[in-house]
Amino acid sequence: MGRLIYIFYNLLAVPLMYVGFAAGSLFNRKIKKGWEGRRSWSSKIRDAMASVPDGAVRVCCHCTSVGEWEQAVPVLEKLKKDHANLFVMVSFFSSSGYEYAKAHPSVDLKIYLPIDSWGNAQRLFRLLRPSLWVISKFDIWPNHMIAAGKMGIPIVMIDATLSADSGRDKGLMKPLSRFVYRYFDFMFPISEEDQARFLQVFPFPDRMQVTGDTRFDQVHAKGTAVQEKEKIELFEDNSGLKIIAGSIWPADEKHVMPAFVKAMQKYDHLKLILVPHELHESHLADIESALSAAGLESERYSRFADQGKTKKNIAIVDTIGMLALLYKDTDLAYVGGSFDSGVHNVMEPAVFGQPVIFGPKHLNSFEAMELIKVGSAFEINNAREMEQLLDRMIGDDEARKDSGRKARDLILGNLGATEKIVNQLKKRYEFLA
Repeated sequence: MGRLIYIFYNLLAVPLMYVGFAAGSLFNRKIKKGWEGRRSWSSKIRDAMASVPDGAVRVCCHCTSVGEWEQAVPVLEKLKKDHANLFVMVSFFSSSGYEYAKAHPSVDLKIYLPIDSWGNAQRLFRLLRPSLWVISKFDIWPNHMIAAGKMGIPIVMIDATLSADSGRDKGLMKPLSRFVYRYFDFMFPISEEDQARFLQVFPFPDRMQVTGDTRFDQVHAKGTAVQEKEKIELFEDNSGLKIIAGSIWPADEKHVMPAFVKAMQKYDHLKLILVPHELHESHLADIESALSAAGLESERYSRFADQGKTKKNIAIVDTIGMLALLYKDTDLAYVGGSFDSGVHNVMEPAVFGQPVIFGPKHLNSFEAMELIKVGSAFEINNAREMEQLLDRMIGDDEARKDSGRKARDLILGNLGATEKIVNQLKKRYEFLA
């Protein structure tokens, strides 16, 4: 059954991917970047391979986007540190991840993963010739998996995640997953629950090790580095309670903005920082208009940064790369994406001892669910729930601070996944020892 579905995948889905990418590139900026970035991908790799040192151990790592990259970073850094003769190649599916990774010292080559055709997959691995292929979290493409497996390249998945609402272990996807996943040499699930679900499509418990989530290691390391930097103060009057909404989408704003407006009208001591995920002029203008209509004044960071700080109580951050530093000096965080495709990184504010709020789409985040369990994160489903939660958090300083302490304690208690993964990789593969 799995083989039959795989045949239909190549006959129908793969051609549709090409058509979808080509058509989407005409209307969507991100798709266009990914489409253009995949042009001449084989020539880029061929040129890069000419500079690979003799005897270098080639490790290739694939990440979907930013989150998966963040999870892979501590493992790649540790391997690079421990093995001087390592040549690290990283592929990305999305333009967001590709651009976010920039020039990382542990990465020797960065590429877009080619569209998942059988020809592309074979050509990719013949050019890269990796000793090991590492997949971060879940982005599994059938032709790439089978091509690498048939070439004898060991494939491992770190931070392996199979959420309860995933379709990979259900319906017609289940036999396809079983057919493709058999090429994995080893998996590192982030939890016992994830391992139990993976066993439905990868029935090899002796080729699994539950290690936890490397993102705890990464966010702790980033938090420690941020603590050493000078904090960013946006407001001329820096007193009062500061609330931040990070990486918010229009779908988030529909539910949280009415609650923020009421809170700002109700509590004089509040400061609000809005960090939209997309920085289109029309989107920023819509936010400003909504606030203005409610009688609230705001100011964009780009317009007051050169002069110092804003005199307003609402700052709209229209610059990328500041979020982690901003979380350092705030008291309560809403993390976006959770009314759209899935919540963004909830641990960035948690590492600074902040309670975290997000919407209903958080099953993609193991960390979000763990934060809920310890009482340091809160799910809201509409504006009314957000308003009630804000009243509770604003009105009870001790309860809010206690939730924040639990968040930080959770992160500190889950460090060490990177060490477990790297130790197992060294044990299994002599070229990494």
